[in-house]
Amino acid sequence: MASLGRSALLPQCSACTRRITQLSWAEARQPFQQQVRCKTKAARQAERDVVAVLLNDTPRYGAAGTYITLNPAIMRNKWFPQRLADYVPWQKVKQLKKDNVTIGRDPEFGVQRALQEDEVEDSELVQQRKPYVRPVEIDFISPERSMELLTTFIPPTIEFSRQRIEQDEVESKPRYGASNAADILTAAAMASKPKVSKNAIYGSVSTADVVSTIKAALSHNDEAARVVVSENDVRFVQKGADSDPTKIKELGTFKVEIKVPGAEEPLIRTVRVRARKAEEQ
Repeated sequence: MASLGRSALLPQCSACTRRITQLSWAEARQPFQQQVRCKTKAARQAERDVVAVLLNDTPRYGAAGTYITLNPAIMRNKWFPQRLADYVPWQKVKQLKKDNVTIGRDPEFGVQRALQEDEVEDSELVQQRKPYVRPVEIDFISPERSMELLTTFIPPTIEFSRQRIEQDEVESKPRYGASNAADILTAAAMASKPKVSKNAIYGSVSTADVVSTIKAALSHNDEAARVVVSENDVRFVQKGADSDPTKIKELGTFKVEIKVPGAEEPLIRTVRVRARKAEEQ
């Protein structure tokens, strides 16, 4: 058992004691090393750049005589051979720094005039490059020719089929046990009920239906398909003050007027509304 006064971490042999002693003396002889941060890429690049003086006015760099810093490779391969800039001796650079002379390029030099010229050129290009929009050319047909085409392609009779409204049959059987008051009320209700024509139909035949039929008939010819017909150009000719010139609500045969704007005389055609058969429903 190890002694209580002696640490168990101390070396137990002479070899271990000698090794530990040598390491301690080596660490003591080494000087204190201070941590140094690495230089940035920009700082390293600034140390490598060379100072040059411009020989001519150079846009975005400066006027002639301006001191700038350049990459050694670019200075050696481009600026110095083309006589754009010349090297500055290190003695001169030292004197410039001592005199606080600005060494650096001027990015705004000669840019304002160039930008104005570019803006003028760009505006001219935009005006020249505006797409040409060809105006729509519509070859209108004269009213006289339109009426001739309507007369040729519209048949004399335009047919439509609609479902007839079935009439309610009045009960003729006697009502046993009904009072006189009930009979009076029934008679009053029957009298107030509006009478429906026996030829009444569900819905109607309107001028829009006639226009659709006319357009379908004109579509078979290229010239006739250019004829413009609207609902205002079609009118039913019906008898009676209550007649609606825009629609028909019963079976029968009716006259319709078709007149395009500018025509002198309307075209008269017959519209026949027949009862729809059971197989057509």
